[in-house]
Amino acid sequence: MKKIKLRTKIFRLSFIILFAIFITVFISNKYGYYEYLKHEQVTLTQEQIQRFEQDIKDGKYVDLEDYLGNTNKNYQTKLSQVGLNLSNSISNIIKSGVDSFFKYVSKFVVE
Repeated sequence: MKKIKLRTKIFRLSFIILFAIFITVFISNKYGYYEYLKHEQVTLTQEQIQRFEQDIKDGKYVDLEDYLGNTNKNYQTKLSQVGLNLSNSISNIIKSGVDSFFKYVSKFVVE
C-alpha cells in the first residue's frame, strides 16, 4: 500500500467538500428554491396589504406592528453564542496584551 501524503489527503477532502457545496448550490438554483422563497415572501406581503386595506375599510384601529412579521430574527444557536463569547474573550486578552506591550515599549522610546 502506497503512503499518501497528508497534503494530498487534505487537498482531496477539501476538493470533495467544495464540489459537494457547488453541486448543492447548483441544484437549488436549477430547481428555483431561491425564487420560491422570494415568491413566498411576496405572497405574504400581498396578504398583509390586503388585510391592512380591509381593516381600513372596516374602520379598525391600524397599527403598523400588526402587519409586519418578526423582522428581528435571532439565528444564533448555543454553539454560535459560545463561539462569539470565546472570540470576544480572546480579543480582549490580545488587546490588553498589545496595549500593555506598547505602554512598556513607549517608556523606552520617550526616555
